Amino acid sequence: MSEELKQKAVVYINSDSTGKGWFGAGGSHTLENFIGDVTRAVEDPKGKGTIWDSLQARRIEMARTPDEKREARERIHLQISALGSGSDYTAFIDHLGIASLNVGFGGEGGGGVYHSIYDSFAWYTRFSDSTFEYGRGLVQAAGTITMRMADADLLPFEFTSLASTISGYIDEIYRMPRQGVDLTPLRLSSTQLKVAADNFDRALRSALRTGNLPAANSTGLRDLNRLLYQSERKLLSDAGLPRRDWFKHQIYAPGFYTGYGVKTLPGVREAIEQQNWAEASDQVKVISRTLDSLSAQIDAATAKLN
Repeated sequence: MSEELKQKAVVYINSDSTGKGWFGAGGSHTLENFIGDVTRAVEDPKGKGTIWDSLQARRIEMARTPDEKREARERIHLQISALGSGSDYTAFIDHLGIASLNVGFGGEGGGGVYHSIYDSFAWYTRFSDSTFEYGRGLVQAAGTITMRMADADLLPFEFTSLASTISGYIDEIYRMPRQGVDLTPLRLSSTQLKVAADNFDRALRSALRTGNLPAANSTGLRDLNRLLYQSERKLLSDAGLPRRDWFKHQIYAPGFYTGYGVKTLPGVREAIEQQNWAEASDQVKVISRTLDSLSAQIDAATAKLN
């Protein structure tokens, strides 16, 4: 089964829990812009525009400084979170390298109910989403995700958000105390990934503008789509992470000591946190090779578009 999934699975869509509040999404950043488009197409359960409008209003409300408020007003893209563990998506993304999404509503409740004796239908209908408006909103969002993905001639993967996100993770690691650990290979590979992502974006825009996409149901389109949905596989390492080889994804993983909580670029980040400088240096090379492999996959997709 796992081999068939690795060959054929395009995306895994998950929802673990939901309630009153605001829409939230985590997952593979190759799908970040796709999810952003979905949030602009689904009505907010409160009836105040779309779920994107509600999220933007919430960010503006929660902003603490004028700069944060301005950034919230001007932001045009949804930022999704990275996935750690704690639900069924774990095997799909962390072990098999299948692009994954986790979606739901929440944020208005006080918490403390999940996985307790109060986590029941009676509690949900009395104290949470008693009108099921948010449940309906989740169904509409997840249904739109599923239908748009299933009906797409060209699968809606893109790589500029992923490249930017990974560059941000590398910036975080640069700020960590790291005795003698040379991060230059990570920066170089990240820069090359951005070049590959930008080239693909330009080629896709040109193909859409001129109508030069491969014909529907053609071998060329099938080959291009395969390169796109297999791109997440390129972020795996066969050896897996140190001391837990089942976890093969090199960008996202639950932390060794954080339970469900995510660690990004976990091989390098956790080695530095443990002051294991030799392992950190080795993991820099592993992640660098992983990013280079993804860049080559993106270049192959760009060549199909050209």
